[in-house]
Parts: sequence; C-alpha cells; structure tokens
Amino acid sequence: MNLHPAPGIVLAAAHTLTDPNFKRSVIFLAQHESSGTLGYVINRPLQQTLIDILPDETRGFDAPLYWGGPCQNDTLHCVHRIGTVIPGALEIADGIFWGGQFDALMEMFVSGGATNEDIRFFVGYAGWSEEQLAGEIAEKSWILTESSTKLLFDEAHKNLWSRVVASLGGEYHIIAGTPEHPSLN
Repeated sequence: MNLHPAPGIVLAAAHTLTDPNFKRSVIFLAQHESSGTLGYVINRPLQQTLIDILPDETRGFDAPLYWGGPCQNDTLHCVHRIGTVIPGALEIADGIFWGGQFDALMEMFVSGGATNEDIRFFVGYAGWSEEQLAGEIAEKSWILTESSTKLLFDEAHKNLWSRVVASLGGEYHIIAGTPEHPSLN
C-alpha cells in the first residue's frame, strides 16, 4: 500500500520520532494542499471538556477535548460523523466531516440528534508548511495508513498508537510492542 498525504490519511509517529509534541502520536489529516498540511492528534485527551472552555456557548452540552497539536492552541476544531446536515461541514473522508457551524452542531446535541461518540473536539492543530511533511515522511518520521470512522470515533485513545502500528503487520507488529522507555523493560 503506497499512501500519500491527503485529507483522511492517518499519520502514526515512527518509533524513532522523539519530538515530545509527536512522540507516539496518531494524527488525522484534515487538509493537504500545496501550501501545507493540517491535522489533529487523536490520541491525546485533555483534562478539560468543552463546557470548561465555552460554558455559555454549549447550551449545557459537554464533550471531551483533545490536544490537536502545537499550533494555535487558542483555537477549537472539530471532526464529526454528523454530515452535511451541519451547514459548512466538509466531507474529507468516507463518513468523516470537518467543521461546520458551531451553533448547528450544538443544536444537534441539545436536540438528541447526535452524541459525544459522533464528534471529536480539538484544541489547536498540527501543521506543516509546504513540502515539510513530505520531507519528514522521506526521513521515515511518519507511517501512513488509512483512516476510518471507527478509528476516529469508536477506538479508545489509550494505546491507540500501538494498535494502529500493530495493524500494519510485519515488522510494525514488533515495533508496536516495544515499550516507550526500553530501560523500564
């Protein structure tokens, strides 16, 4: 399988990537253009929830928050499987949508038309400038795989990196089983 960066692709950090921002991270790519790439770390939950940061705008609906990456940590983003019933939502992979009008999202939750399992909220994002991601992939810092609604919305975030890497089989199965700190083995 020869994958290239594109909306809907998942990046798993190579076991050799030691940058604390991305070590053992799993990133869902939402946008990939000639000018750059944007994605969200999907396996780093925060202690805060949506109501903690937007108490007045959520109309009582609460949802977990995830650290999306080191860029613009004063921004809120969402990926969901609600669909284009949300004005402005863009389908970026089969059954996976990005953004849309926040008020319409909140209305879906308040009315019972959607649940926490249908959406992921991210504070900040991971971003790469033009050709930066291609260079990191060439250096073997990232392993590319396909996304799915199950991966984004149904899989538990705990040990997600190991599960994603192991699912690639072969040598990746062995890599996925290595402890983060081999000296503790």
